[in-house]
Amino acid sequence: MNPWAGGRRGLVPVLAVALVALLAGTWLLSGELVEDTDPLLVAVGRTGLACTVLAAFAAARADTREQARAVLARPGRLVYLALLGFAAYALGTLLAMPRIGTSLTNLVVALMPCASLALGALWFGQRATVRQAAGAVLATAATAAYALLGGGSRLDGAGLLLAVAGMLAFAWYGFLYRQHLGGIAPVAALPVLLGAATALLLPFTLAAHEAAPGEWAGIAVLGGAVYGPAYLVQHRLILLRGPVFTAAVQLAVPFTVRLGEWATGLSGPPSAVEVTLLSCALAGIGLVTLPRLKRSTSYRTTAHPTRQGATPPDRVPRTAAGEDRP
Repeated sequence: MNPWAGGRRGLVPVLAVALVALLAGTWLLSGELVEDTDPLLVAVGRTGLACTVLAAFAAARADTREQARAVLARPGRLVYLALLGFAAYALGTLLAMPRIGTSLTNLVVALMPCASLALGALWFGQRATVRQAAGAVLATAATAAYALLGGGSRLDGAGLLLAVAGMLAFAWYGFLYRQHLGGIAPVAALPVLLGAATALLLPFTLAAHEAAPGEWAGIAVLGGAVYGPAYLVQHRLILLRGPVFTAAVQLAVPFTVRLGEWATGLSGPPSAVEVTLLSCALAGIGLVTLPRLKRSTSYRTTAHPTRQGATPPDRVPRTAAGEDRP
C-alpha cells in the first residue's frame, strides 16, 4: 500500500482549498517578483529552494531515498524530463509575466488540459470525445478573445509565445513522466527532477541582473514556503482522489489570481467581459477534464440467477474516472 494514499475523508476539501491558495500564491508572488527582479533569478531560486524543501521530505524515509537513487540512475532521462517539466516551464512562464501580466500567463497555462488532449490524440494514441473536443475549442477561443482584449494585461506576441511554449513543455512532460516514472513516489522523484532543472537553469543567471537581499528573501519564500508545499499538496490530492479531481480543483486558480491582483492593487477590478471570457475558458477546460456525471440506476432482479458466489456484471464496483483504485 502506498503510504501517501491514505487519509481521512475530511482531509480532501482541506487539501483542495490549500492547493488553490498555494497555486494562486505562486502566481501572485512570482508576478510581483518579476516586476523588479530578473525573471531568470526567480526561475533558478524558486526551483532550487523547492528542491531543497522536497529533498528534506525524501531524505526522511529509506524507501524514498532508494527511489530517488533509481531516478538518478538514468541521467539521460532525468535531464530531458527536468528540461521539459521544470526548466522550460519556468523560463517560459516567468519571462512571459513581465510582458503579458500574471493573469493572462496563468490563463494560458490553464489551457494545459486542452493541450494534453491534443498531444495525447496525436502522439500517445488517446482518443478524445466530442465533449472534450468542444471544450478545447471553447477554452481556446475564450483565451484568444481574452488576449485580444488585453484581459487586464499587456498584450505582447512574444510574451504569449513564451507562455504557450512553457505550457506545452509541461503538457508533454506529463505524458513522459507517467511513462518513465509512474512507479516512483512523487516525493522521491520531484527533488531529483528539480535539482536537475536548477542545474540546467544556472547558466542563464550569468546574464541576469543582481538581486537585492529583500528580493532574494521573496524568492526564498516563493520556492520554500509556497512552491515546494504546493507540489506536495498537489500530488497528495492526486493519490487521494485522482488527477481528474485535482485538475478540476486547479480550475479555480485563474479566478483566484485575477481577484488577488485586484485585491493587491496590481490591476483594477475585472470587467463584465473579462468575467464572461474567464468563465467560458474555465467551462471549456471543465468539459475537457471533468467526467460526465452518470445517473445511478437501481439493480433489477432477473429471471436468470447467477452462479453461486459470482458477481453480476452490473454490480462490479468501479472507480470514478481519473481516481486511483484503493
